[in-house]
Amino acid sequence: MSAEKKPRKHRHKRHYTFMIISGDSDGSTKRLHLNHFKTQLLAYCSFAIVLALVCYIIYSAMTINTLRSIQAEQKKQIEDLKVENSTLEASNETLVTEEQQLRAALNLRLENEQQSAEEAETLAVPTGFPLTAGASAPIAAVDDTNSTTVTKITDENKDTATGNPIVLFEATAGSNVIATGTGTVLSVTTDAKFGNMVTIDHGNGYITFYRNAGDPLVSEGDAIDRGDIIFVVSDNTTLGYQIQQDDKFIDPEELIEING
Repeated sequence: MSAEKKPRKHRHKRHYTFMIISGDSDGSTKRLHLNHFKTQLLAYCSFAIVLALVCYIIYSAMTINTLRSIQAEQKKQIEDLKVENSTLEASNETLVTEEQQLRAALNLRLENEQQSAEEAETLAVPTGFPLTAGASAPIAAVDDTNSTTVTKITDENKDTATGNPIVLFEATAGSNVIATGTGTVLSVTTDAKFGNMVTIDHGNGYITFYRNAGDPLVSEGDAIDRGDIIFVVSDNTTLGYQIQQDDKFIDPEELIEING
């Protein structure tokens, strides 16, 4: 017995009608018929458009929010930079003031050092008087190394006397023989004509010689200031004083200040 065939269901095709009513005075209408496929395609397209529109709105909102955050952060950075700039300007003004003060102090120090150097240079020139108290007028003489005595210059022998120029002083008891400029004691030796001799190198081409019968109060290598005592005068009243400039003896009266 054959099975009974079930009646087949017929699928009904759906059609959609869109009516467009115009505003004409005749009241005519227009109809647009769409089948099922076209209707679904239109729905999907509309959904896609709506979805894209929603996504765009969300994206725009997020972008605007991000830009606002960036703007707020930049604004804060600008404010921080303004504060930092104000601080740096204040620091710069302080540094400028300190620099001016340091420059002024440095200039003053350089001026003082230059002045001190000039004073030291002046003090090193043996222009001082070699005695602390009164003495007889200086007597010009020459010291011939081949002679056993010092020759005093007179009108009779001034053209014939030979030897290194030297000045003789007769000091009073209780006075002192002193250095005529700053320097270093070059040597302390005996002297056949005067007893002892102290030689001072002034470091500028000048060398002074102090020849006296007293006991020297300085030693070789001592640093000497102008006015330092070299001999104390008691019975040793005669002083022979010489100056050498650049290894050549010069007349001491041309350089020293004779005010004793």
